[in-house]
Amino acid sequence: MAVRATSVVLLVLGIGVGAGGLALGAFLASGNNGWPSSLLYSVVGLVGAPLSALAWTSRRSRRCQMMAGVALLLGLLASMGLLLELTHELSEITHAWSQVPLAVAIWFGLWSAWGSAAVGRLVFSKPPHTRHRLSSRRGDAGR
Repeated sequence: MAVRATSVVLLVLGIGVGAGGLALGAFLASGNNGWPSSLLYSVVGLVGAPLSALAWTSRRSRRCQMMAGVALLLGLLASMGLLLELTHELSEITHAWSQVPLAVAIWFGLWSAWGSAAVGRLVFSKPPHTRHRLSSRRGDAGR
């Protein structure tokens, strides 16, 4: 029962981070804030944040490692788009930074939080059943 409760809490946390990023992305895309593509990146975060949060439900599960990998792949692809957009001569991100710097900073903080959670899950994972494969004694059946 505790595992299921942990999964629900992590899922709610991931959805909250993704929804917060989406709300900030909608704010940055609206009005005179000047960064319309932030909404597209926020939708990627809406999918990636719950995936990276759910990846922490088990340290040995291959399914959880795959969820973290998918979240990391989504984050890397969208980050390349962010960096490409940042290198433009008249970048919309710098205009949004001049208009509402706190909202842009919080948005980047949420973006990096779910990305680093996916990376951390992959770095701190334990491969399943390593003891049997690394046993040096023969005939002990992994004991």
